[in-house]
Amino acid sequence: MPRYCSQDRPHEKAVGTKRKRTSRACDYCRSHRIRCERHGGERSTCIHCETYGLICESVAPAPRSRRIGVALHARHSAEQVESQGLEPGYAGPTSIFHLVGSVNRKDSVKEVRNYDEANDIFRNALNSNGEQASEGVLYGRYDLAHGGWKAQNASALVRLDRLSEQLSLIAGKETILDDLLLICITKILPVFPVVTVSECVGRDKPSDIFWQYYTMKENDSTPHSPLPKIVRLVHYGLASMSRSVPTAIRKSIVKAVREELDATSQTSKQTSLSTVQLLITLSISLELHDDDPTENRSLLWQRTGSGIRGALDMGLHRSVSNNMIPCGQVHRRRRVWGSCIIADRWLALQYGQPLTIDLDYCDAPLPFWWPDHVPDLDDVTAIPVLHKVAPSFRFLTELTSLSIILGRAYSLSTSIVLLARSQDLMFYNLQNDMEAWKAQIPVVWNYSPLLEVPAMHHLLQLFLVAVEYTFLRPFSPRNISGLPAHITFRPTHGSIDRLVERAINSLFWLASEEGAFYLDVWSMTVYPAFLCMVVVTSGLVQRTDVIIASALLAGSEAISSWSEVEGPGGKWASRQQVLQAIRLLQPAENT
Repeated sequence: MPRYCSQDRPHEKAVGTKRKRTSRACDYCRSHRIRCERHGGERSTCIHCETYGLICESVAPAPRSRRIGVALHARHSAEQVESQGLEPGYAGPTSIFHLVGSVNRKDSVKEVRNYDEANDIFRNALNSNGEQASEGVLYGRYDLAHGGWKAQNASALVRLDRLSEQLSLIAGKETILDDLLLICITKILPVFPVVTVSECVGRDKPSDIFWQYYTMKENDSTPHSPLPKIVRLVHYGLASMSRSVPTAIRKSIVKAVREELDATSQTSKQTSLSTVQLLITLSISLELHDDDPTENRSLLWQRTGSGIRGALDMGLHRSVSNNMIPCGQVHRRRRVWGSCIIADRWLALQYGQPLTIDLDYCDAPLPFWWPDHVPDLDDVTAIPVLHKVAPSFRFLTELTSLSIILGRAYSLSTSIVLLARSQDLMFYNLQNDMEAWKAQIPVVWNYSPLLEVPAMHHLLQLFLVAVEYTFLRPFSPRNISGLPAHITFRPTHGSIDRLVERAINSLFWLASEEGAFYLDVWSMTVYPAFLCMVVVTSGLVQRTDVIIASALLAGSEAISSWSEVEGPGGKWASRQQVLQAIRLLQPAENT
């Protein structure tokens, strides 16, 4: 009877020694991507090396298993989704959820309570006046333990590892990402803390240089689980926008951020606070989205809009009772909502779009001045003494207030139709509120007891130019003849002179190293910078002195240098468009 080998009869087990695949390939098989099999145990020579007379050894260190790393990281993602920002949903006063509770029949109270329990509805979650029921409800969400961030977080983790290795080769040092993170936590996050420094650092042990800027690591202001890794990747991208960062490093980081955003289908689908934080953080930089000037504006507008709608879906625009949500999370919600208002107002102004947020439907307070974990106290002056903290989010609060004023000015005077609907009292009230806002602005700005941020003062002055110009534009000598007859309001004497002076000072600041940094990394500064040039060149006041000429030169050079910064596709076309617009303003100087 003939004898068959296993290759001839695959359905029968071979007689004799069975080939065994080793748990770790030998050096030769691994380097040549060959399947490594052995007749005996792990210490025997593999079949390939034995056949070709090669030395079979496993000396080189085993590579880190990506599969194991991803699996370990994904294992914690379910906890992360729940603790990092699984927020209740919001249903307003016209919703079925709310109307069902307005039935006043005594015999239906029990049925309504059963309905609420079955649908996870909380009727007293929102703050209300006296005994009057809140206008709207919060409702619970289904368990998201399937882990919406799993695939994205694992992908971003792998991409961060690759990026770190790539940048180390380019820069010749391994600390390049640490350097970028330091820029982010000392210059970027303090001025727009939709993600705070505490949240950014997370539960990790900070580097030694961290303590040069912060007296303590406020773990109580840090969620129990870290933000998704893609947020850290975006932070690196924001810091890399500075012209002081080598072009090759910037190109690599921006490319990695875009690839991660494009590869992720969960960016705007996750009902969590971290999703809103990610999308609003992306509003900081236009060029981080794409090189094409049309595509990057579209992506910026859509992603910011998705973040705002996510915030509305979670009821961030409503005042939530501390009895429902711990104070740290309430303050976190207020801070993120303030960031949404800022992004909405300034994007609408820059692109001439309608406002997305109607504040008539919102009662959430302004952002809390102090770190998230600090409780509300009636005596605010006692907070820095008791908790040894600085008013970290005072700048965010004031910028939110200024953005609200901007929205009012934008809705009053940016078109003939809006002017026709406006009334004198609206202009007087807005002017008084603007002056009251200016009067209470502090001189010194601290994010922590050790970190003073002088740029905050200059940034507010720059943004104020845009707000004042939007408000005063219909009353300029060139436009006042087109005002509707029923508008008799006129700005206070000297308003336009002060606007011009503020614009001049802002142009000189933008030409400084500090101003150039924020022009590079924060796209929200570009439109106010352009308006500064408009104010100075439009002849609002009869001045032809050297200061005017110097300010124009400083502003032109600042914009020109900003436009020279390169991304993955070379010079950004969107910046070239702004530069061309600035040059078109120059002839107005001589008219």
